[in-house]
Amino acid sequence: MGDFEEVLAVLCMFVVGVVGALLLATRFLWSLQRVLGRVRPENRRMEPDRVWLNLIPVFNFVWATVTVVLIAESLRNEYRARGLDGPDENYGRTPGLWLLSLLATGCLFYPAFLTYPAALVVWITYWGRMNRYARELKTGEFRAAAAVSVAEFDEGW
Repeated sequence: MGDFEEVLAVLCMFVVGVVGALLLATRFLWSLQRVLGRVRPENRRMEPDRVWLNLIPVFNFVWATVTVVLIAESLRNEYRARGLDGPDENYGRTPGLWLLSLLATGCLFYPAFLTYPAALVVWITYWGRMNRYARELKTGEFRAAAAVSVAEFDEGW
Protein backbone atom coordinates (compact mmCIF):
# COMPACT_ATOMS: atom_id res chain seq x y z
CA MET A 1 0.00 0.00 0.00
CA GLY A 2 1.41 3.37 -0.98
CA ASP A 3 1.56 6.55 1.04
CA PHE A 4 -1.41 8.03 -0.80
CA GLU A 5 -3.63 5.04 0.03
CA GLU A 6 -2.61 5.17 3.70
CA VAL A 7 -3.39 8.88 3.95
CA LEU A 8 -6.69 8.33 2.17
CA ALA A 9 -7.61 5.47 4.54
CA VAL A 10 -6.79 7.58 7.61
CA LEU A 11 -8.78 10.50 6.20
CA CYS A 12 -11.78 8.25 5.52
CA MET A 13 -11.65 6.85 9.06
CA PHE A 14 -11.46 10.38 10.44
CA VAL A 15 -14.49 11.51 8.40
CA VAL A 16 -16.49 8.44 9.44
CA GLY A 17 -15.56 9.09 13.09
CA VAL A 18 -16.59 12.75 12.93
CA VAL A 19 -19.88 11.95 11.20
CA GLY A 20 -20.58 9.18 13.73
CA ALA A 21 -19.82 11.51 16.64
CA LEU A 22 -22.11 14.19 15.20
CA LEU A 23 -24.91 11.68 14.74
CA LEU A 24 -24.56 10.48 18.33
CA ALA A 25 -24.41 14.04 19.65
CA THR A 26 -27.49 14.96 17.62
CA ARG A 27 -29.44 11.99 18.95
CA PHE A 28 -28.35 12.79 22.52
CA LEU A 29 -29.31 16.45 22.25
CA TRP A 30 -32.63 15.48 20.71
CA SER A 31 -33.28 13.32 23.81
CA LEU A 32 -32.51 16.29 26.07
CA GLN A 33 -34.82 18.49 24.02
CA ARG A 34 -37.57 15.87 24.27
CA VAL A 35 -37.34 15.61 28.06
CA LEU A 36 -37.44 19.41 28.42
CA GLY A 37 -40.38 19.54 26.03
CA ARG A 38 -42.36 17.32 28.39
CA VAL A 39 -41.83 19.71 31.28
CA ARG A 40 -44.61 22.26 31.49
CA PRO A 41 -43.44 25.77 30.49
CA GLU A 42 -43.99 27.22 33.97
CA ASN A 43 -41.62 24.62 35.43
CA ARG A 44 -38.86 24.97 32.83
CA ARG A 45 -35.64 26.79 33.62
CA MET A 46 -34.54 26.50 29.98
CA GLU A 47 -36.34 26.32 26.65
CA PRO A 48 -35.99 22.92 24.93
CA ASP A 49 -34.37 24.25 21.75
CA ARG A 50 -31.51 25.81 23.71
CA VAL A 51 -29.87 22.40 24.14
CA TRP A 52 -28.68 22.72 20.53
CA LEU A 53 -26.30 25.50 21.60
CA ASN A 54 -24.09 22.66 22.83
CA LEU A 55 -23.06 22.10 19.19
CA ILE A 56 -21.17 25.40 19.15
CA PRO A 57 -17.46 24.67 19.68
CA VAL A 58 -15.75 26.31 22.69
CA PHE A 59 -19.05 27.88 23.83
CA ASN A 60 -20.22 24.39 24.77
CA PHE A 61 -17.51 24.13 27.43
CA VAL A 62 -19.60 26.43 29.61
CA TRP A 63 -23.05 25.83 28.11
CA ALA A 64 -22.91 22.07 28.77
CA THR A 65 -22.70 22.75 32.51
CA VAL A 66 -25.55 25.24 32.29
CA THR A 67 -27.60 22.68 30.35
CA VAL A 68 -27.09 19.91 32.92
CA VAL A 69 -28.00 22.14 35.86
CA LEU A 70 -31.04 23.76 34.22
CA ILE A 71 -32.44 20.43 33.01
CA ALA A 72 -32.10 19.04 36.54
CA GLU A 73 -33.85 22.07 38.01
CA SER A 74 -36.62 21.86 35.41
CA LEU A 75 -37.18 18.19 36.14
CA ARG A 76 -37.17 18.83 39.86
CA ASN A 77 -39.79 21.58 39.43
CA GLU A 78 -41.98 19.36 37.25
CA TYR A 79 -41.81 16.33 39.52
CA ARG A 80 -42.50 18.51 42.54
CA ALA A 81 -45.50 20.09 40.80
CA ARG A 82 -46.84 16.62 39.99
CA GLY A 83 -46.30 15.45 43.57
CA LEU A 84 -43.79 12.81 42.42
CA ASP A 85 -40.63 14.36 43.88
CA GLY A 86 -38.34 11.83 45.52
CA PRO A 87 -36.33 12.98 48.55
CA ASP A 88 -32.98 11.70 47.24
CA GLU A 89 -33.57 12.28 43.54
CA ASN A 90 -31.07 14.57 41.78
CA TYR A 91 -32.73 14.42 38.32
CA GLY A 92 -29.53 13.69 36.44
CA ARG A 93 -27.53 16.52 37.95
CA THR A 94 -24.88 14.31 39.55
CA PRO A 95 -24.13 12.03 36.57
CA GLY A 96 -24.27 15.02 34.22
CA LEU A 97 -21.69 16.94 36.22
CA TRP A 98 -19.56 13.79 36.63
CA LEU A 99 -19.62 13.36 32.87
CA LEU A 100 -18.44 16.91 32.29
CA SER A 101 -15.75 16.56 34.95
CA LEU A 102 -14.41 13.37 33.39
CA LEU A 103 -14.36 14.94 29.94
CA ALA A 104 -12.59 18.05 31.22
CA THR A 105 -10.04 15.97 33.12
CA GLY A 106 -9.27 14.03 29.97
CA CYS A 107 -8.72 17.25 28.02
CA LEU A 108 -6.47 18.86 30.59
CA PHE A 109 -4.40 15.92 31.80
CA TYR A 110 -2.66 12.94 30.31
CA PRO A 111 -4.84 10.08 31.63
CA ALA A 112 -7.58 10.52 29.02
CA PHE A 113 -7.28 6.80 28.29
CA LEU A 114 -8.69 6.27 31.81
CA THR A 115 -11.19 9.09 32.05
CA TYR A 116 -12.78 8.81 28.60
CA PRO A 117 -13.94 5.19 29.00
CA ALA A 118 -15.37 6.15 32.39
CA ALA A 119 -17.00 9.19 30.77
CA LEU A 120 -18.57 6.91 28.16
CA VAL A 121 -20.16 4.79 30.89
CA VAL A 122 -21.43 7.88 32.74
CA TRP A 123 -22.73 9.37 29.46
CA ILE A 124 -24.74 6.23 28.71
CA THR A 125 -26.09 6.30 32.29
CA TYR A 126 -27.06 9.98 31.99
CA TRP A 127 -28.67 9.45 28.61
CA GLY A 128 -30.65 6.48 29.91
CA ARG A 129 -31.81 8.47 32.91
CA MET A 130 -33.00 11.32 30.69
CA ASN A 131 -34.93 8.83 28.54
CA ARG A 132 -36.51 7.38 31.69
CA TYR A 133 -37.63 10.85 32.79
CA ALA A 134 -39.07 11.51 29.33
CA ARG A 135 -41.08 8.25 29.52
CA GLU A 136 -42.30 9.03 33.03
CA LEU A 137 -43.33 12.58 32.11
CA LYS A 138 -45.17 11.33 29.02
CA THR A 139 -47.63 9.41 31.20
CA GLY A 140 -48.81 12.67 32.78
CA GLU A 141 -49.10 11.08 36.23
CA PHE A 142 -49.93 13.37 39.12
CA ARG A 143 -50.34 12.84 42.85
CA ALA A 144 -52.12 15.04 45.32
CA ALA A 145 -49.90 18.01 46.05
CA ALA A 146 -48.38 18.06 49.50
CA ALA A 147 -49.23 20.94 51.79
CA VAL A 148 -45.56 21.91 52.11
CA SER A 149 -44.21 25.03 50.45
CA VAL A 150 -41.54 24.88 47.75
CA ALA A 151 -39.21 27.06 49.84
CA GLU A 152 -38.83 24.26 52.39
CA PHE A 153 -37.36 21.96 49.73
CA ASP A 154 -34.86 24.37 48.22
CA GLU A 155 -31.46 22.66 48.19
CA GLY A 156 -29.70 25.81 47.06
CA TRP A 157 -29.12 24.95 43.44
